[in-house]
Amino acid sequence: MSAKRLPKALFLVLLGSTAPLLAACGASTIEAPFYDTTDVAGFKSYAAPDNIMVMEVHDGQTGIDDASWAKMFSHHGFAPQLDFITPQDAQTRMDNANSSPDQPTLRPRHRMVVVVNPTQNTARNTMCTDPKNAPLTPGQAQTPVRFAFCSGDSAVSELRANIENPVDQKKLNDLAPTVIHYLFPISQPDRNDDHCSRLSPGC
Repeated sequence: MSAKRLPKALFLVLLGSTAPLLAACGASTIEAPFYDTTDVAGFKSYAAPDNIMVMEVHDGQTGIDDASWAKMFSHHGFAPQLDFITPQDAQTRMDNANSSPDQPTLRPRHRMVVVVNPTQNTARNTMCTDPKNAPLTPGQAQTPVRFAFCSGDSAVSELRANIENPVDQKKLNDLAPTVIHYLFPISQPDRNDDHCSRLSPGC
């Protein structure tokens, strides 16, 4: 599968030079999502036929291990809810697949990518092809964290959260349901409908 480009006008509306804030928890915020397809739910079903998806984390800032990241973001959003696993766990499961026919189907190229304090160029498809992060600036009030649902080398959906420092598991737990809700919407709204808010994926 490959992501279908949105019409240019819609792309510009979604991208926007100043993304509106969608959700706040304390001093942490989530910016408006970007969608590169009108069928995120279809990509999700293909990427995780058994509702298990790989989460690739590029952290190096928070001290939170990859397994904890995966656990915090699992079982949120619209049904069927996803159970995230680390790339290492995915490799172990795939290695064992030959010995057990009951192993779930995994498609590691279709994955969720997380980058803590991403570099300026780490956005959109670069989240899937060459994600990089940078050291925190001393005294930095918030840490940006980018989330992308990647289909191979292309971003199906993406958003950025700005999390109050220090970033800890409680703040991430609080934001996880909203992040998953917007990253994996059940359907795309009809953007031509005057009664449908572009900030509501389930509209």
